[in-house]
Amino acid sequence: MSHPVSPEQEGQESAAALQRQIAENQRVIDQLNRALARKNEEVRIIQQISTEITSTLELEQIMETLLNAMEKVLGFQHVMILLKDHATEKLQVSACRGYAASAVGAEVAIGQGVIGVVAERKKMMRVGNIGVSVRYLMAVRENLQGAGQAGLAQAPAQLPGLPDAQSQLAMPLLVKDRLVGVLAVESPTPNAFDELDEMLLSIVASQAATAIENARMYRMVEQLSRLKRFFSPQLAEMIVAGGAEDPLRTHRREIIVVFLDLRGFTTFAELAEPEEVMGVLRDYHAEMGKLILEHEGTLERFTGDGMMIFFNDPVPIPNPAERALRMALSMRACVQGLSTRWRRRGHDLSLGIGIAQGYATIGAIGFEGRWDYGAIGTVTNLAARLCGEAKGDQILVSSRVASELEELIEAEEVGPLTLKGFYKPIFAAAVLSLKPNAAASD
Repeated sequence: MSHPVSPEQEGQESAAALQRQIAENQRVIDQLNRALARKNEEVRIIQQISTEITSTLELEQIMETLLNAMEKVLGFQHVMILLKDHATEKLQVSACRGYAASAVGAEVAIGQGVIGVVAERKKMMRVGNIGVSVRYLMAVRENLQGAGQAGLAQAPAQLPGLPDAQSQLAMPLLVKDRLVGVLAVESPTPNAFDELDEMLLSIVASQAATAIENARMYRMVEQLSRLKRFFSPQLAEMIVAGGAEDPLRTHRREIIVVFLDLRGFTTFAELAEPEEVMGVLRDYHAEMGKLILEHEGTLERFTGDGMMIFFNDPVPIPNPAERALRMALSMRACVQGLSTRWRRRGHDLSLGIGIAQGYATIGAIGFEGRWDYGAIGTVTNLAARLCGEAKGDQILVSSRVASELEELIEAEEVGPLTLKGFYKPIFAAAVLSLKPNAAASD
C-alpha cells in the first residue's frame, strides 16, 4: 500500500533531481571545455608544425619534423611518408616512424592497396577494420576463382607497414591537385581513427605537401645548376627528371675524349697585359662553349686555354666519334676566324686538338663542397698527348678513331710518335677535312 508523498518530500526530490541535472550539465560543460581546450591546443600545435616544416628547404629536415610532430604531438605511433617518383610513376617510402628501417625505399604502385588508391583518386581514405576487409576480399577472390574469373580480382596488396594493422588513415599530399605523395598512419587497434584525426591529418598534409614540393624543387634547381657545369642543359634536365642514371656515381664506359689548347698561348700570356689575356680567353671560351653544347659534349674541365671534352657519357649516344670530330672541325674553323682578329692585335694564336677513343672510369671527383666530374684512364692521357703533339690548326686522332671514321674523313698518317707515358710508339692521323659526301650530310 503506497503512502501519499508529502509536499515537503516532493520538494526534496525535485531539489535532488535538479542538483543531479545541474551536476550532469556541469559535467557536460566541463567535457566540452576540455574538448575545446584540446582543439585550441591542437590548432596551436598544427600552426607550430606548419611554421617548422615551411621554415626550411631541406627535405630531410622537413620529414624529420613532420614525423616527430605526428608521433609526439598528435599521437600517431606508425607513420609513413610516401613520395611520388616521377621516373617510375610509383610511390616510394621516403621516411617512416614506428616501422623497420628497411621500409624506407619500398615502393607501392599507384592504385594498389589503400595507399595506392588514395594516390590514384587523390582522396582521403579511412579503414577501421582491415582484417575484416581483407577477409572479405579474399572470399570474393576465392569465389571468382571457383567461377573461373580469378583474373578479375587481385590479392590484397603487400604494402610496407604493420603486419597486424587493423586501422589505416591515408591522406594524399596535393599541391594544386597535383600529387606529391601520400601521408599514412596505421594502428593495430580497430577503429583507431575518427573524424577529428581526419581533420588534423588533412591540415598537416596540406602544409606538408607544399613544404615537400618546395624542398624538392629547390633540390632540383640546385642539382640542375650543378650538372649544367658539366653537361648540356638538355642532358642535365634529363638526368634531374630521371631520364638517365646518376652520372656522379663511379662507372666505366667507352668514351671519345677531345683535348684542345691554343698554340702560342704561353708566350702570349707572358708578354701581354692580364686584361688582354682575359679578353682573349673570354672570347675563346665563349665560342668553344657554344660548340660543346651544340654537339652535346661533356666538359670535363678547362684550365686556361686547355679544355677536355668527352662523348658517350653520362648517356650513351650514337656515333660519338663522329660527333666529336664534327665538333673539333667546327672549333678549328671558329678559332681560325678568331685568330684573324687576334693577329690584328699582334697575337699569334692557333688551335691544336687531340682525339682518342677507349674505356675510362668516370664519376664525381673531389671533396665535400668542391666536386668535379672526371674521367680517368689511358684514353684521356692519349688524347692529351696527341693534343700536345698537334701543330697549330691540326687535329690529331688516334688510329682507332681514324679507323672508326675512315668513311668520313680525309686524313694523312702521322707517326710513329713517342709520347710520354706510352712505352710503344703511337701511330695517329691528322684530319684534313670531311669527305665531300660526309660534309654534305652534316
